[in-house]
Amino acid sequence: MLYPPERPHRTRPLADRSRTIPLPSPLRSMPVCRPAPYLEAIAIMAPLIALVIASVLLLNEKPQAPNWMPLLILVVILLIFIPLLIVTWLFMQSVRLSPSGIAVGRPFQRWREAPWQEIVRAKRSGMFLHFYTSSGASIAFAPRLLTDGDRLITVILDHLAPHILVGSLRAEALDQMEMDEPESDVMGMLRVRPRGRWPFSGFALALAGISGAVIALFLLPLEFAIALSLLGVVVALFGVAAAVWLLQEVILMGEGLTIIQPWRRSPVELAWGEIKVLDHSANWLLLRFRAGRSVRCIGPALLRGPERVRMLAFINHYCLDRDVLNYPHRWPFF
Repeated sequence: MLYPPERPHRTRPLADRSRTIPLPSPLRSMPVCRPAPYLEAIAIMAPLIALVIASVLLLNEKPQAPNWMPLLILVVILLIFIPLLIVTWLFMQSVRLSPSGIAVGRPFQRWREAPWQEIVRAKRSGMFLHFYTSSGASIAFAPRLLTDGDRLITVILDHLAPHILVGSLRAEALDQMEMDEPESDVMGMLRVRPRGRWPFSGFALALAGISGAVIALFLLPLEFAIALSLLGVVVALFGVAAAVWLLQEVILMGEGLTIIQPWRRSPVELAWGEIKVLDHSANWLLLRFRAGRSVRCIGPALLRGPERVRMLAFINHYCLDRDVLNYPHRWPFF
């Protein structure tokens, strides 16, 4: 009696379960992390703004203008807003966590998933997290551009084994493991930068100021156009200055703090014992340490959740719990 040939055995290697740790319960209730509201607002408002500006420019066109002027206006508008729409669409990512893996998707695209058991490497590159699987596929997303991005990072780091993580991700995961230990918040070293949305907001303000100045020159009489254009230039310079200032990095240790600012050649170092007075805004956006000299730096309110908690722990332990005078200010800048 002849029997049908047996099916070939599966040749795909079994997943290495040592790459993950037991699935935490928060993952089961983790919703889909969608793009931040300001990205959605840009995607919706950019075409409308382009249409309004083009309509106003065409309606205010002078009779002696050449015939090709409307076409030139439309081309300029498209050259400004089409790249903005493309960049916005690239950042319009949603992230979905499930017991099977991490999935990333954009509008009008399928979800691309990286199974937990196949993730072999994870690293942070700028504002993006990159995950590589054993099959050669990879996914990337920017948690800071997502709603509830801080909790998303916490859940992912809780689930992946530390030996998969590279660089700052591994250090962050190890810090999370030590959070329950006494005095763990002020042990070791903490390197922090403002969340990516804050420098981005400064550059967006600068772009708005330049756009307003250009539109004023096109639409308004000369005497008003010059005044509003100067105001737009001032707003643009303020936005650029704020964005550059928000690119600083603060390092906190048991000995003191170091502030690395992009416009300085050498970092600013300050020992905890030198600080006599601590000034801060009411919402902790800005800090000023007075120790014979005045040193300003970013405050905890500009940081992600875990970093905010640890920076406040450093400040409480080395400043507020000692003989350092504390002066809160009502205004965000002082």
